[in-house]
Amino acid sequence: MTTSAGTTAAARGERRRARTRAAILDAAEEVFRREGHEAARIEEIADLADVSVGSIYTHFNGKLGLYLTLVERSLDLFASYMARIDSPELTPLGRVLAGGDAYLRFHLEHPGAFQFLAHPRPAGAAHSGEGDIETRIRERVGGLLDDFTDRIEAAVAAGEARPVDAGRLTRYLWGAWNGVIGLSLQPDGLRLSPDEVAETLELGRWLLREGLATASLRGPDGTVGDRVALPRV
Repeated sequence: MTTSAGTTAAARGERRRARTRAAILDAAEEVFRREGHEAARIEEIADLADVSVGSIYTHFNGKLGLYLTLVERSLDLFASYMARIDSPELTPLGRVLAGGDAYLRFHLEHPGAFQFLAHPRPAGAAHSGEGDIETRIRERVGGLLDDFTDRIEAAVAAGEARPVDAGRLTRYLWGAWNGVIGLSLQPDGLRLSPDEVAETLELGRWLLREGLATASLRGPDGTVGDRVALPRV
């Protein structure tokens, strides 16, 4: 009986800790998104989460640890979007083209999370004592890039994509997708609206399809067209 009661109390305590962590993370995402890492104040995050400042230090070891944890959370979420492009309904080349669509949907549905992918390392992180988290973030990003490199190589092996340096193309696309969506965060005159971001990425996918597809997928006029549809994931 005592063991059962102790187990129940421990479970309740764990649920409370999980709720507290989630509340802090949600509040921090809002404050960091609005203020940036340097200007954000722990006190503002604590007020928004309705917790004490000390609770933030207990759960996350301060502002930088909290920020880097949000980067990890964003990477988890982004990885779930990228996993969708492995649908068996898509051809190998279709999975490559679907990467841009997955990126767009991630940004539109979780704009705050995207910012932590685009700017994952605030100033001072290198000497922060948060090396384990930084290492995990670097390894996670590298793993996502490696996975996409494998998808390009699969399209080449299937005869649907021209022989290319898959690693370099992956990094070009990663930079291009980040750059286009990052324009939605720019000041007036440079900022793209959500519709303009979508149209720009759509153009990029069309260019990628027409440039990467092999001759077997092209019509008499040399274009691919609807022979490889631009997928949605």
